[in-house]
Amino acid sequence: MSLATYQNSNKSKSSGRVSQKRAMPAKSGTARRRIRNTLAATGRMIVTVYEAIGEARLQKAMIEAELYRSRYMHTSKNDDDLPVVR
Repeated sequence: MSLATYQNSNKSKSSGRVSQKRAMPAKSGTARRRIRNTLAATGRMIVTVYEAIGEARLQKAMIEAELYRSRYMHTSKNDDDLPVVR
């Protein structure tokens, strides 16, 4: 690997004017971090909701299998109080 050296000049190349560089505040990094953290938290919340829905479905299927031996499906909005046969 070769090393290249360059002359480092502190002088401005403009005609006699000294350039003033203003330091950029760290707002962009902070904003990016906040957006990233917000998106990550939202993603975790969505995953938690999907897992809760899946777990509820699994528990319902297990209860139906235990009570009705998978012959009937339990519905909570059944007006005639008769089981629904598959």
